[in-house]
Amino acid sequence: MKKVLLTLVALVAMPLMMMAQEQKVAIVDVNAIVMQLPDTKAMQTELDQLLKKYEDTHVAMQEEFQKKYEAYAAEREGLLETIRTRREQELQDLAKRIEDLQQVAQQDYQKKQMELLTPIQKKVKDAIALVGDENGYTYIVDAATVLYMNNSTAIDATPKVRTKLGI
Repeated sequence: MKKVLLTLVALVAMPLMMMAQEQKVAIVDVNAIVMQLPDTKAMQTELDQLLKKYEDTHVAMQEEFQKKYEAYAAEREGLLETIRTRREQELQDLAKRIEDLQQVAQQDYQKKQMELLTPIQKKVKDAIALVGDENGYTYIVDAATVLYMNNSTAIDATPKVRTKLGI
């Protein structure tokens, strides 16, 4: 009975052990690859230009607000109530436009960033898939998300992906 049980365990465990030995796991530093791509540098340049436009507009609006506020503060005591109320409303409206500009700028920046980053991520993902297929890797994991891996069994495929991308 003992022999039969041991034989059954051996028969079940053998294929599992063989499967575990056949699996090839590789790691890739996706962030490092993305940062080295010329596309990423072009994306950053475009984002910087967009940010500069919004910053220039913001600075101009802030200067306009400051000038209007200083003029209002200097004349406030001599103004009629209706004019003072109208100027205060103008200042509040301008402050609201400045606040709205900041929100729109942030949303536009994030939208543009995703628009530009998506094809870069796809390009890297496709290169990783090609490297995985060409080298018979069972799994390729991002080095940034690995909490623990026995280094003796992991293959660093980052150089192969870089080569595939021409960097």
